[in-house]
Amino acid sequence: MKNIIKRSSVVAMTLILLVSSSCSQDFIDVPAQGTPTLTNYYDSDLKLDNAANGLYGLVWFNMNKAGYYGITDVISGNMYAAPYNDFGKFTDLSFTSTASYISDSWRSCYGAIANSNAFINGLPTGVGPEVSKEALNNALGEAHFIRAFSYFFLVRLWGNVPIIENTADYSANFVTPSNPVADVYKFIENDLKFAAANLRIKVRGSNYAANAHVSSGSAKAFLAKVYLYEKKYDLAKAMALEVINSGEFKLLGGDELPTKSFADLFLQMNNNNEESIFAWQWTGTATYFDGNFSNTTFAPENRLVETTYSAQIAPSQDLINNVFEAGDRRRRETFMLSGDYYPNLTYAKDLSVDAPYILGYTFDTTSATLPDGKTANPTLNGVQNSGAGLKKYVIGKENLPITGKFNKPFNGESSMNTYQMRYAELLLIHAEAAIGSQTGSTTDALALKSFNAVRKRAGLSAKASITFDDVFKERRAELACEGDYYFDLGRLPFAKAKAILEAQNRGDKDNPKHITITATNLLLPYPADDLIKNPKLTEVAPYTFK
Repeated sequence: MKNIIKRSSVVAMTLILLVSSSCSQDFIDVPAQGTPTLTNYYDSDLKLDNAANGLYGLVWFNMNKAGYYGITDVISGNMYAAPYNDFGKFTDLSFTSTASYISDSWRSCYGAIANSNAFINGLPTGVGPEVSKEALNNALGEAHFIRAFSYFFLVRLWGNVPIIENTADYSANFVTPSNPVADVYKFIENDLKFAAANLRIKVRGSNYAANAHVSSGSAKAFLAKVYLYEKKYDLAKAMALEVINSGEFKLLGGDELPTKSFADLFLQMNNNNEESIFAWQWTGTATYFDGNFSNTTFAPENRLVETTYSAQIAPSQDLINNVFEAGDRRRRETFMLSGDYYPNLTYAKDLSVDAPYILGYTFDTTSATLPDGKTANPTLNGVQNSGAGLKKYVIGKENLPITGKFNKPFNGESSMNTYQMRYAELLLIHAEAAIGSQTGSTTDALALKSFNAVRKRAGLSAKASITFDDVFKERRAELACEGDYYFDLGRLPFAKAKAILEAQNRGDKDNPKHITITATNLLLPYPADDLIKNPKLTEVAPYTFK
């Protein structure tokens, strides 16, 4: 089958499994460890509980820095970039298999798998006698969860991929075929079932620091999502409902937490809130690999960032014009239109190094001259001529009382989490699974309760009956710019996904542009460097389950 773009035969680099030596992800108040030390170093439950901190941030840095959004929201048409930067190549699908965004994402996933394998294979004999069985099982559950999450990314992006349970063995014999999609999904299911059975049950409360690591409910929620992708609707519905009834998670701004709102999800002070099922964790204060670049990449002008560049991506015309209903509160928290005011955003008065900060930012595409005689951003007049600016994950300048940024950020990086699954999505999974197909509808009371809870928070009216298309549209509005829409398109019959992509205006506000897709699927090409290193990647062989 033909991938969404053609593979190139240029060699860039060999596969790197990112088994990193250390990590400073101190989102829990003890020293963190990035990789397992296979000795009796883990001589207490507390040390073991924090052993996997690096699996939540460091291994995902290369993907999160840029590739994550290029290969998801830019390709899918939620985001736009002009042709002059790397993101632009994903706007018009002119990228090749040598693109760093592709290889970085591949390496991040397999780096996380390598780290997870090290824990899974080494921890049972790498802990001291003082460590409890419960703490050991929980740590193993975390590693199985991260490995499953990594393979879920891989199988949705590339389809057939190699399943690796022992990284050392694979490194000694890496010229091996890929394993079929069905086997990869079975492997994911097995890992998530193990994680659900061994991770602690953790009802999310107001002590957000304690919520950073995944729980049994996190594994069950992801298993519900996996079942949905496999079209195992009854299993997805039952698993989603089990998590909903458990009370482990809550909707910020929902009936249980009415004092908060959708906007509160994207303040650093609310990292690991009650709605967060799993998120990449960042500090942004120590080294290059510790922070989240989203504020720098998304912010529409330089006065909002800690570096000298911004606005690398903008909202697409399709997102601006075709996604949000009138009155949807999520719109202004997803992208900015001229005149939108944000009371919690802090920006610099001008572009000088020591410029005073101002609380309360109004987005204005007129690119007015600043007190220092410069413009806020040369591309601000429409932000790459899109007419809008991204808001989701834009947190502005350091602003302790509002954002919760406790230290000066490093190199423009922030400590804002990157959501990988929120409770709102689980509610929509429940609603879709109750429909039971991509052509049906439902009036099931519990499904409507889940679906309408998400709409109510957005300020929208409830529906008395829902179809798959209703849920599909709601998912896009709720999760826009969070790396999910591309995968949703991949769940559709290819002809339908192709028609959606080709109908999008993928140009700017003054220069409409449409693409023609000649591929036969939406899968990415294998990274050129890895395909040359392992030419058997394109071959497929059944996996032998242990």
